[in-house]
Amino acid sequence: MSKNWLKAVFQAVILTFTLAMLAVASAPRLGMLDIPELPMPDGSGDTPEMLVDMVPATAAARPAKLKLSSLRGKVVLMDMFWSKCPHCQEHAPHIVALYNQYRDRGFTVLGLAKDSKDEADEVKSVKDYMATAKINYPTGFITTELVAYYADSRNHGVPQMVLFGADGKMVLREISWSDAIEKKLKAAIEEQLAKAPAKAVESKPATANPATKPAAKPAAKPAQQKSKRS
Repeated sequence: MSKNWLKAVFQAVILTFTLAMLAVASAPRLGMLDIPELPMPDGSGDTPEMLVDMVPATAAARPAKLKLSSLRGKVVLMDMFWSKCPHCQEHAPHIVALYNQYRDRGFTVLGLAKDSKDEADEVKSVKDYMATAKINYPTGFITTELVAYYADSRNHGVPQMVLFGADGKMVLREISWSDAIEKKLKAAIEEQLAKAPAKAVESKPATANPATKPAAKPAAKPAQQKSKRS
């Protein structure tokens, strides 16, 4: 066996190893770059703005539309449910309790019903679900776009909860409900709130409705002239 042949084999091995290392280094870091996140208010980023049709307060009321980007800056729990799902009905009061416990620290919940917003009986079912659980956080109807971006791609089951940090990036996704999931979710909320800037009182999310004009400021009273002493 000649020395030239051994040298050629050795060089081939080194070249193959070098090319393999370059391929690994240049490959996208899946799991870091593909983390779902909320849209940016200024339209930058890879996630488009999404509008959520909110549950109307009355049958005659025109439903508002919530801008998903308006939730950035808070720790957000996206709670997907179906009003007739027994597990969803069981877990809803626990989500309400979490909301009430942390809302003053910059935490909010967005409920997303899988029920149809175009069917009157299904809208009524969602309202009954909300009344029974005493839901006091924003609740709307889920869309195929929301499912595509945030639900588990292999399991669209409910209840399904997606937690986002104040930076808008997803930090946790859980499906179903149990004491263990509640404990894990609560710990994740605490962790994200500790990282987020302090929030005093929760502000209402922005909607896509035209903004109302601010009330005019009262006219300033003219300064009273001092009377001259004689």
